[in-house]
Amino acid sequence: MKRFVASALAALMLLTVFASAAMADDNNTTSAASTVEIRGPVYNGSSLTDILANSAYGNGTAITMDANKFAAFYYDIDDNVTTESLTIKNVAGTSGRTIGDNGLVYKTTIGNAEYKYDDWGNYSVIGFFADKYIPLKSNSADKLAKLVLDSDDKYTLKTGDSLDLGDGYSLQAKQVDVDGNKVWLEFDKDGEYVDDEIVSTDTGDHIWTCKVDDVQGEDDVPVLKVHVNQVFQGAVDSIAQIDGLWLIDYANARKIESDDEFGKLNDVSLNGASINISNDDTFSLTKDSDQEIGEGMYFKIADSNDLRYYPYVEQTIGNGTTTTTLSNTSIDNTTATDNMSVTTPVVNNTDETQDVNTTPTNTEPVTTTSATPDAANNTTATKNKSPGFGAIPAVCGLLLVVYIVRKNR
Repeated sequence: MKRFVASALAALMLLTVFASAAMADDNNTTSAASTVEIRGPVYNGSSLTDILANSAYGNGTAITMDANKFAAFYYDIDDNVTTESLTIKNVAGTSGRTIGDNGLVYKTTIGNAEYKYDDWGNYSVIGFFADKYIPLKSNSADKLAKLVLDSDDKYTLKTGDSLDLGDGYSLQAKQVDVDGNKVWLEFDKDGEYVDDEIVSTDTGDHIWTCKVDDVQGEDDVPVLKVHVNQVFQGAVDSIAQIDGLWLIDYANARKIESDDEFGKLNDVSLNGASINISNDDTFSLTKDSDQEIGEGMYFKIADSNDLRYYPYVEQTIGNGTTTTTLSNTSIDNTTATDNMSVTTPVVNNTDETQDVNTTPTNTEPVTTTSATPDAANNTTATKNKSPGFGAIPAVCGLLLVVYIVRKNR
């Protein structure tokens, strides 16, 4: 009997190790978040007057940093687009470690970048304190939203699947028509309905451009673009393949106003496609300190009798959470390697009989996703399936085999 117990315990320990390894692999655990410092060039001299006069740093009267010198500033290498600059000018009051009034100037101007999906052309873009933003109007820089997604990767959605686009936005394939030519898509924010559209792949450009009203007072703002490559109606699954996505965080759009303050930069001038912000009071580069320029951008000043400093921003890499990435096999048998998650909810039976050729009403959208932990007990989200439980029946089976062998002896 002792030998039986020892054998059983050994088998149990071995399977526990296998189950733990499988669980770790299935979860695809990411590394913890870390903060990194992205700095600009180092300036060194006996004083600001000395540094400004040094032609190695600038033109003798001013020093300007753009994305070519300061890596934190927005830069599109494909289109060679940069929009931001930071300048220290030799104005009245600038001497020693002090920058005079309006001597520190941040400027950014709207530029153009190409969509990742080739056929869509260009869109307006602007860097704002080292973050990438999209102007709500192409000729005005005062109303901005962050870019969430610009992708030409392929994503495959079965009807009922919900594609997490990031920042609380999601796209759901509601239904595919019987001929496999149209797909009914729904766009949601934080699980709430925003808009929907039936996209045809047999005619037209296969594109849905979702426009939203009252975004910082602006109407008909393009917030989402989707290109549907193809639709497939099979015997078991109905599938839509998406190969173009573009999304802005319209729900958190911001408006820049002339009385705004950004750290020590508080003199704001709005000039159509450009924003200029400077200091209306003196700015001191205090020894052994970090002085905020604005919006998380700083000067780091050395603990030295000479004036030595550089600009920097801090950015967080990773989110410190454990995520599961699903690989979705597309219609043409290629595999998407994106970081988006696809949640397959329990399908509402009423959706199965709905005619996709009938335009759905916006007042009472059909909800089929129940991906939250508080959802009904009969709702199953494949993304949240717990790994490792297959080890339990395996242990029982192995113990039974050991028992039978022992008994036969």
